[in-house]
Amino acid sequence: MRHAVGLLQTDPALAAQQAQEILRVIPDHPPAVLLLASASRRAGNVDAALNLLDELIRRQPQWASPHYERALALGAAGRGNDAIEALRRTVQLKPGHTEAWRVLADHLLAIGDTAGGDAAYARHVQNSTRDPVLQQSAGAMVKNDVATAERLLKDYLKGAPTDVAAIRMLAEVAIRCGRNKDALHLLERCLELAPGFTAARCNYALLLHRGNDSPAALPHIEQCLAADPKSPNYRNLAAVILSRVGEYERSSAIYAELLDEYPGNAKVWLSYGHVLKTEGRTDECVDAYRKSIDLNPGFGEAYWSLANLKTFRFTADDLTAMRRELDRPDLAAEDRWHLHFALGKAAED
Repeated sequence: MRHAVGLLQTDPALAAQQAQEILRVIPDHPPAVLLLASASRRAGNVDAALNLLDELIRRQPQWASPHYERALALGAAGRGNDAIEALRRTVQLKPGHTEAWRVLADHLLAIGDTAGGDAAYARHVQNSTRDPVLQQSAGAMVKNDVATAERLLKDYLKGAPTDVAAIRMLAEVAIRCGRNKDALHLLERCLELAPGFTAARCNYALLLHRGNDSPAALPHIEQCLAADPKSPNYRNLAAVILSRVGEYERSSAIYAELLDEYPGNAKVWLSYGHVLKTEGRTDECVDAYRKSIDLNPGFGEAYWSLANLKTFRFTADDLTAMRRELDRPDLAAEDRWHLHFALGKAAED
C-alpha cells in the first residue's frame, strides 16, 4: 500500500495495477479500493473512479476520505455542483479536513459565493497551520471578527515578517475592511517573497480588476491558470477579466465550460449574460438572464440586468413575479432594491 500510494503522483497507472493486485489477494479491502479509485482518476479514467467510490461510500458511508476523492472525481468530470455537495459531506464528517476546505473554497468562489468561499478558505488555513496564533487568526476570520484577526496577525508578523501565509491573511482582513490599497501592498509583498504563491496572485488579480485595472490583472490570472488550468475559481475570474479587456470570445468559451460544470447556478448564468451583453448578443443575453431567474426567482440582480438593457420591456407576468418576490419577508435587501429598480424602470417604460 505504501509503495502504491507513493506512485500516485508519478505513475498512477502502475499504482492502479498494484491496487488491483492487493484487491486480488484481499477483495473489497477499503483502503485498496480508495487507492484504486484515486489512481484511476489521476490516470484519466474518471467514470471508473466514480463507480468504485459510489460502491465504497455505500459500504462505508461515514468515512470522509471516499467522499473527498469522489468530490475530486466529480470536479474532473465537470460536475461542479455535485462536487460541492460531496465536499460539504466531507467536511461534515471530518471538519478538520484541510484540503477539502481549500477545494470547497475554490468551487464556491467560482460560482460567485464570495462569503462562503472566504469562510471555507479560512477553515482551510485554520486546519493547515500548526502555529497557534495563525489558528486563532483564522478562527477569528471564520467568525468575521476582523479586529481580533488583524491584531493577532500584526503582532505575529512583527516576529515573522516574511511569513507569506500570514501576509495573505492580513491582506484578506484589509479587503474585508474596505482597505483595498493596503491589501494590494500586502499582496505585492507576498508575491515578492513567493512568486509561485498562486492563491495570493489570484487575490492580487481580483483587486486590480476591482480597481478598474483589468489590463494589469490579466497577466496575473493568466499565470494562475498556467499553474492550475482546471481551477474553477481561476477560470471564473479569467472570464470576468477577459470580458472587461475586450477578449469576449475567450471569455464566452470559459463561461460555456463553467455552465457545463455548474448548470444549476444562477450567478454563473448571470455572469455569462453580462458577457453576451457586452458582445452585443442581446437575445442570448436575455435568455441567460431569464435562465438565472428560473433558477433563483428572487434574484434581483438578474431582473435589474434585464431592466438595464434599455431596449428590454418586461411582460405583465414579469411584473407579477417581481411583486410576488417583494412580498416575501425573507427576501435579501440587495435582491429587494434591485427588484424595486426593475419595477421602477418597468413603470417608467
